[in-house]
Amino acid sequence: MMTVMTYNVGNGLAATPTLVRYLRTAAADLVGLQEVAAEQAAAIVEQLADVYPFRVLVGTGIPGKGVLSRFPLRDARQLSLAPDRPDLCVEADVDGLCLTVLVAHPSPPRLRNLSRRPAQEAIGQLAQLAEIAVAHAPAVLMGDFNMVARSAGHALLSAAGLRDAFQLSGTGRGFTLPARLGYSERLNRALGWPLLPFLRVDYIWLTQQLEATDSWTERGAESDHRPVLARLQLAAQVTSQPGANGRLAP
Repeated sequence: MMTVMTYNVGNGLAATPTLVRYLRTAAADLVGLQEVAAEQAAAIVEQLADVYPFRVLVGTGIPGKGVLSRFPLRDARQLSLAPDRPDLCVEADVDGLCLTVLVAHPSPPRLRNLSRRPAQEAIGQLAQLAEIAVAHAPAVLMGDFNMVARSAGHALLSAAGLRDAFQLSGTGRGFTLPARLGYSERLNRALGWPLLPFLRVDYIWLTQQLEATDSWTERGAESDHRPVLARLQLAAQVTSQPGANGRLAP
């Protein structure tokens, strides 16, 4: 069994010392990050090598992404599937199993259409991500998708054969946004810090070879998003097949 996490760190909203402390104690084996600022990336490299010896970090702010791993990583590459929204793809060697890891952050829709109409380029991006995940299964596709569960984007990924880990195994509503508003601590304290999110826009998606046994959100490190975590294992029908190339659980 392994634990994976997706977390939008808010382009610096998650203050670097707080973020480093949280990642050190979160007990995730594999982490996908979005909106990684340069300062955040540098601190992770300098201070978390003992926890995550394998990592890929692109500290470019809003389009920035990262993968932190206790398992060896290889073949890391950025995918240019939408303008100014590069996704990150990497392979993790999980005890002999080649696991494809995709970290995504499609562009947001207009607020008035949040539940129904993602940006058209985001729909194309999601379709390509789903195709890549299914073609390179077993795979985990995670990130801030800027969509809710009633959206066309969610329906598209489900129709492609991917499964929403929190929908499968989470308890509660799983809301992740907004956990804060902007950079002003004074404003957020005045609004009643910590804020209670009311949208679920951050997801861990799985190909059919994987199962989620548990999913949850945490307060995290004071970004505007809450992190989502899931415990994963290979589906029973896969682990029982002769010649399986690895496993996530005994």
